[in-house]
Amino acid sequence: MTATGRELFGLPQKFKRKVRECVKEGEKKKEPEVSFLWACVGDGKLKATAGEQKAEQQSLSQQEWLTVVDEAASLGADWFVLSFMVSLSSCDDIWEVCKWAQDTHGMMVGLHVKTEKLTRRDVDKIKLLDLKQTRVLARDGALSRVKLKEDEKKELIIWRANPQEEGVPPNCQGPTRMIFVNAQGVLYTCGLVEGDADYHMGHILDKKLKGVMADANLPHHVHEEIHYVTPECDACPALIANYFKKNK
Repeated sequence: MTATGRELFGLPQKFKRKVRECVKEGEKKKEPEVSFLWACVGDGKLKATAGEQKAEQQSLSQQEWLTVVDEAASLGADWFVLSFMVSLSSCDDIWEVCKWAQDTHGMMVGLHVKTEKLTRRDVDKIKLLDLKQTRVLARDGALSRVKLKEDEKKELIIWRANPQEEGVPPNCQGPTRMIFVNAQGVLYTCGLVEGDADYHMGHILDKKLKGVMADANLPHHVHEEIHYVTPECDACPALIANYFKKNK
């Protein structure tokens, strides 16, 4: 076979290889890009009791929450923010999950304090984490009653949970890059629309997070008519990151 013949014979092979490369590249682009995992903590622990889901009355074990973190990290999440409806010190089962997120995946952990105060016991729990990869999130004045030691004032990094004024469209990176899990383990587009059936995305035990985020039939947006900053946006990692990413 002449050189020209070999070149002509090789063209279909090159074409097929190029097509395969393009397909693979297209599949990569379809992969969900997630930066933020946001979870709510209630009743003293992370748990799930979704009413109409198959996981009804089933609490999530610590191992299941570790898996949630692993799955979120595999999608690219580098923030793990927890909003506490109860005191931090009463949540013994979540600290290993936070440490796992930091030590295994290098994630930034945000501890959103929604209670009226931060206690000495709470501070001692926080200090179990890597403080360089930890941010305490609270509204202005909410933590004024806690008395920190001099070294703690330097080590604990406290950010505003509500850096943007209410009533305006949020300067956030959008729900397409965030996984929100409420205290019952139910997924919603984001914390702003928690409880709204139009933005319900299932339960974290239903299927892997990759499938949830890639499912075009599920809501991955918030309608602009209701997309305004409210107290429900407090500590939203997709919003917080835009204001404090330089401090990271």
